[in-house]
Amino acid sequence: MESTTLLALLALLLLATYKNLPWIWHLRTFHTILTRLYISPPPPSTLHPTHLFLPTISTTRSPLSECDYNMHKSNSTYFTDVDISHANLRCLLFGSRLSVRPASPESIIMILGGVQCVFRREIKPYQGYEIWSRVFSWDGKWMYLVSHFVERGVFEPGFVGDGDGKEGEGDNEMMRKKVFATCVSRYVFKQGRRTYPPERMLRECGLLGKRAVSPGTEEIEERRRRDLDKAQLKLGWDAVHEAFEGNVRAALGRYMS
Repeated sequence: MESTTLLALLALLLLATYKNLPWIWHLRTFHTILTRLYISPPPPSTLHPTHLFLPTISTTRSPLSECDYNMHKSNSTYFTDVDISHANLRCLLFGSRLSVRPASPESIIMILGGVQCVFRREIKPYQGYEIWSRVFSWDGKWMYLVSHFVERGVFEPGFVGDGDGKEGEGDNEMMRKKVFATCVSRYVFKQGRRTYPPERMLRECGLLGKRAVSPGTEEIEERRRRDLDKAQLKLGWDAVHEAFEGNVRAALGRYMS
């Protein structure tokens, strides 16, 4: 009886704290990186420029240990979820050129330079939610990523490699009401001490044409310019919040985190 009670208490403890146990962030992060880069990397021919702005979707819940005294997900815990979500996106898009080793003259790494978040709606204890992360825009130095925390299971896109889904339906107002929070992060690529231009990285990863006049490049550049002011927060947070694309035709993948 004592052993049964102990096991039950241990199970309750794990249920309440499973995302906040010691070293769990490292385990989640390195598991994601190793899986995306080495265990099940995407085939080299899977991604091409039409996939550049598609999201990865990370699904998770908020255990009791992530909640504050108001009994909803604590603001600070959003950033650890974004770390895992970005690990998926970064490895999928840039894994062919990124290194997991420290910066050196030969290796290229992707360094977080800043992240900001605005909260719209609360996430209740154990409520399921998703983090949709995608490339937002870039300039001569920074790569901007946007992450939207949304209600779980509301949006069901197809997936790259499975024939791609059709563009979904749904008005923008409805989609915005399903967003809990929005984060914008900026990253810089480094090769040793030298900044590696984002455009060059995209070309080398096959996400931009090799030449400026390659098919589709004009449309990508138009979108980059359109969203750059949003990514740099010059148009305010409403513009970033409204940039959520729940009706996207396909996602790069859906992952448990």
